[in-house]
Amino acid sequence: MPISQTESDSDGEPPPVWLWWLGGVLVIAVLALVGYGYLRGIFRAEADYAIANVPSTDDPRFALSMEGLADSADTTGRLIGFWHNVDDIYAARLAAIQSADHLIQYETYFMTPGRRADAFAEAITDRALAGIQVQLLLDHQGTSDMPAKYWRRLRNIGVEVQFFRQPSWRAPLDYNSRSHRKQLIIDGKKVLIGGAGISDFWDGVAFDHDTAPWADFELAYEGEVVSLLQGKFLQNWVYAGGELDLAKGIHRVQREGSVPLFITDDTSSLGESSIRLLMQLAMLSARRRLWIGSPYFVPDGNTVRALISAREKGVDVRVLTMGSATDKRIVHLASRGLYGPLLRAGIKICEHQPSMLHAKFVLVDDDWVSTGSANFDPRSYFHNDELNISGIYPELAEKIEQFFLDTVANSYCLSYADWQNRPRLEKVQGHLALLFKNLM
Repeated sequence: MPISQTESDSDGEPPPVWLWWLGGVLVIAVLALVGYGYLRGIFRAEADYAIANVPSTDDPRFALSMEGLADSADTTGRLIGFWHNVDDIYAARLAAIQSADHLIQYETYFMTPGRRADAFAEAITDRALAGIQVQLLLDHQGTSDMPAKYWRRLRNIGVEVQFFRQPSWRAPLDYNSRSHRKQLIIDGKKVLIGGAGISDFWDGVAFDHDTAPWADFELAYEGEVVSLLQGKFLQNWVYAGGELDLAKGIHRVQREGSVPLFITDDTSSLGESSIRLLMQLAMLSARRRLWIGSPYFVPDGNTVRALISAREKGVDVRVLTMGSATDKRIVHLASRGLYGPLLRAGIKICEHQPSMLHAKFVLVDDDWVSTGSANFDPRSYFHNDELNISGIYPELAEKIEQFFLDTVANSYCLSYADWQNRPRLEKVQGHLALLFKNLM
């Protein structure tokens, strides 16, 4: 039967122009994503190394290893506060701001609009109007949800506001490297340091899966450590474009009543990570106990081997991390994909259930402890500016131990069989997430 001219024309019509455009845009987007990942090094070969015969934390040689290998600065300080309840954390910060005599310096990664941000602005406004100098150093990416009028009002009353690493067409890939530090310095004499941002997220109200406030804590120190931390603040303050007057800062304080401490910081680079070496030295120094808290737990091969090596020596190795109550599901999926060798080696991994676990710490043996902003992931190791304080501090170690036990009581501890039997879809998603592990 002959085919009509109309039917022939209809069957042979090319796809609409808009479909070609859509296909082209999708191809370009995929190429751009792969190209970005390539330029950022997601295919970079991981250095394969081993560290043997690490001395215990009470051996004087361990301090020398910290200073040399992990580029850690030795100092002294006194713990003067510890808060593990979200309301108490924010109340302690507001009280510290209110106590300022002449200078407030605050550095943070994360802020979102809400009652916590409003209360912070009110406290800062009160101090600024009283003649107190206020310097706010904010990560541009982590505070991008805050409206411009929030900062404008603070600037209008004399508050100095600087943003860390704003986007620039001159170096667009630099935007991936953030400042993850969180510290509040009062008069150069007292510092509050911890994991919480200024956000209602920590109240457990932002996500449907949260049934309780986030698990986190805050510490306060006095002593020489504050002067060193103030220097770290001012370093990024200058890089962000802030003015620096050393006549008003860098207070030297007395050592009386202090204990030895170490400050380890990373300043995002492609070289070896001081934070990773800090973590690995801590793991390999353990003789009896190694308890870790890290919400974003995406260990690289060297870290996995260090954890397994500790367990093979008979060390009680436990990892406390986030569960399905997470603000970054892709990180949780990638993390779970790496549990297998650790669980098989006898390492205990517990996922917090009621809400997001956000606390970060390492507890070694009886009384060595490290706390700060760093996670066990490539982002903390190689992309972010991080900061941890470590040392033999029995009083703090006791508080961290209790926090760990209380949090584990509300966690689910997986077995190797649990990990093997997780849903097939989760396994596939985990493999896909791990393709971008080096960007997490």
